[in-house]
Amino acid sequence: MQKLIHFAILLVFTACGSNPDYQEVMVNKTVKVFSQDYHDDAENYTFKWEPPAGPSKIPVPFDLKNDMLIFSPELEGDYQIHLSITDISDDVIAEELFYYRAIAETLEVAIAIAKPELEIDEHPSTVIKPTKKKKRSNKEKGKRSNPAKKQKKKNVIESKDIHYTIQVAAWPSLELARIDQLKLIEEGLDAYIQRHYRNKRDEVWYRVRIGNFTNKNKAQKIQDQIESITHAKTWLDIIPSEKK
Repeated sequence: MQKLIHFAILLVFTACGSNPDYQEVMVNKTVKVFSQDYHDDAENYTFKWEPPAGPSKIPVPFDLKNDMLIFSPELEGDYQIHLSITDISDDVIAEELFYYRAIAETLEVAIAIAKPELEIDEHPSTVIKPTKKKKRSNKEKGKRSNPAKKQKKKNVIESKDIHYTIQVAAWPSLELARIDQLKLIEEGLDAYIQRHYRNKRDEVWYRVRIGNFTNKNKAQKIQDQIESITHAKTWLDIIPSEKK
């Protein structure tokens, strides 16, 4: 009964007071929550935590360590945490509410910005300008070129210029894309998000991608490993030259 009275008083005080002061924290960074007033004498009290309430209905993972609650916000938004502190007689002596606002790090770090006026060419082609045909002298006619050698040299140049990436998913929502990105990072994969503007439809999509490869065979091997982990179809894409 005493616990209910304490909690009711806390709710009334919160409702009548000013807006709560939210402490800003970073998405995917560890946050340690504890009572400033009872932290030093923690062994004399019992700390009863309620699960963090986040911006979505998805449960927020957390751990308890002595008198601390530890969690890492996975989504941007507001988080609230309620703490009840009892003494050795199990009487509630304090109620505390903690407010956190999770923000993402600067998007330039996680997202490659596409130029809105350009449509990304998934299969770039090479334009060959017509040239005037020169007459060869008799001496030049006697020399034979080696087409195999020229082709080999051409392949070496092209392999250095082309970069590949593995696309896992694409979403119209940054929040959904970040959920996929975080799952891949938990699997040990270096996933990133690319912002892509679809000029024809006037839409912005967020692509979840992995890696930057100059060797296509190596990229395909990594692609097979990713599909074995995610059990989902992925595809190999060419990175435009301005984004390498």
